Amino acid sequence: MSSKINRSSIDPIAPPSCTHLTEFRSRNGSHPFRAFQNCLRVKPGRASIRRDPHEVPRCSACGDSATSRLYACIACATVSCHAPAGGLYHATAHASAMSPGHEIAVDVDRAELFCCACRDQIYDRDFDAAVVLAQTSASTLGGGSAAIPSPRPENLRKRRRVDYRPWFPDQREQFLMGSGSNPLDGDHCSSDLPRGLRGLNNLGNTCFMNSVLQALLHTPPLRNYFLSDRHNRYFCQKNSNAGNAERRTANNKDGGNGNKNVRVCLACDLDAMFSAVFSGDRKPYSPAKFLYSWWQHAANLAGYEQQDAHEFFISMLDGLCEKVERDRRKPHGQGIGDCCIAHRVFSGILRSDVMCMACGFTSTTYDPCVDISLDLEPNQGGSAKITTTTSKDSCNGESDCMKPGQTSGTSTLRGCLEQFTRAERLGSDQKFFCQQCQVRQESLKQMSIRKLPLVSCFHIKRFEHSSTRKMSRKVDRYLQFPLSLDMSPYLSSSILRSRFGNRIFPFDDDEQPDATSELASEFELFAVVTHSGKLDAGHYVTYLRLGNQWYKCDDAWVTQVDENIVRAAQGYMMFYVQKMLYYKATEKQGAS
Repeated sequence: MSSKINRSSIDPIAPPSCTHLTEFRSRNGSHPFRAFQNCLRVKPGRASIRRDPHEVPRCSACGDSATSRLYACIACATVSCHAPAGGLYHATAHASAMSPGHEIAVDVDRAELFCCACRDQIYDRDFDAAVVLAQTSASTLGGGSAAIPSPRPENLRKRRRVDYRPWFPDQREQFLMGSGSNPLDGDHCSSDLPRGLRGLNNLGNTCFMNSVLQALLHTPPLRNYFLSDRHNRYFCQKNSNAGNAERRTANNKDGGNGNKNVRVCLACDLDAMFSAVFSGDRKPYSPAKFLYSWWQHAANLAGYEQQDAHEFFISMLDGLCEKVERDRRKPHGQGIGDCCIAHRVFSGILRSDVMCMACGFTSTTYDPCVDISLDLEPNQGGSAKITTTTSKDSCNGESDCMKPGQTSGTSTLRGCLEQFTRAERLGSDQKFFCQQCQVRQESLKQMSIRKLPLVSCFHIKRFEHSSTRKMSRKVDRYLQFPLSLDMSPYLSSSILRSRFGNRIFPFDDDEQPDATSELASEFELFAVVTHSGKLDAGHYVTYLRLGNQWYKCDDAWVTQVDENIVRAAQGYMMFYVQKMLYYKATEKQGAS
């Protein structure tokens, strides 16, 4: 058999096979890798090679265990790393020093074949079948490092969804809609602006509130929830009044203030605001009732001082959830949702991995979040000037259009997300207590996104506070943000794949890559909250994207603007919505 390869007969798609692997198979029979099946250890998301489940493999040449890839020789089980030594890698040096047959090795952390002579990964169908067989036995018989329940085969790569079907009212529903609703007045909609665009009056340094409210009023899942009467404020207030009367009576008997424990409902005030804004009336709306209710919820922020828009956003979502948590203790009724709409729209899950640099032990924690706060990228451009290609006419005289002489560094939203999910080495003062080493060790920390929300809110940290200098300042660096954003590179599944290789087993439904998660990772920008001015004397403005047109909401004034003006503004909060929303199958639907 000739060792030369006939290039003309090779399939142009499939790469040529490794000659060292071919020779290894010819010397060791048709199934040369079955002996390694007992050394395969399967964990959620990956497979590894360990003679003992608690073994910490180390390079036989340098004793290293963490900083480089480790390969175990198939012929003699010698472990070598991929660190250079005198022009050769330790794994390559081992293959060169031994007799023929020691070129094939296996990655101990990824369970993937590697040719030390070719210095490249190789594929063998028999070896891959052994890995899959070990994975199957671990999930069904409790083998491997842990007994993991095996999901049904049909659910490995596909989750059950309910197909969207258009709804048409029947005769009874048509009668109810006709008798219980009033037609919208078309006279109020003579403006060219889309329905729902209505200015909000500034009630005294409340631009921070108006800017966030404009974004929430046009958040598609939140808008659909309130406009479909999922929270009926009249029914909610009827129940709340009965509860408030009981609290007043109990307080009066104790000699206290009867109004002290009266509860307000931010969801009811938000429902009233949705009704007013989408009524078709174009006159600016005054959200005074909502402001008063928010003051009741966040007494520490009450007053007419300028507040932070991001802090208001978090406080408002907490207020919406607080009402739902109280309602959960009561029987659910008409008009009250069975879970918090704020969490259903904005809540995601972050994953934090802390890895010991001595033994490789990884501690994983999960934390819920309603937004992601991002640091701007380090200013590498120094005093480089940023200029725009916007013409003088396209700026329309807007004060927040970027000036050609503005001097600041440039950051991108994708760069900020890459910096957020990049592995970082913790300092010596932040040593991690390793459960395997039983001592504090140097460690690497990496963040990723385990579950994406329906609406992703990104908060840019533009306000810096120095405890040593006892001063605060605003970062005026320009931020580029895309209209469409693919979040798949920042998901935990992608991070794990880049860390452990391409063989990711679908044990965790939230982290397995499937068609649904890939489509759900595509997001579209619909709102940008900007801040102009100084730290203590600034102004908030919101830009809304409705259809393919941008609108500027500056308190009571709503105007149509060019896309270049939005791109040139100093983005403080960006709101992205999933391009494609899915309908999950409920238990009732599944039973019917």
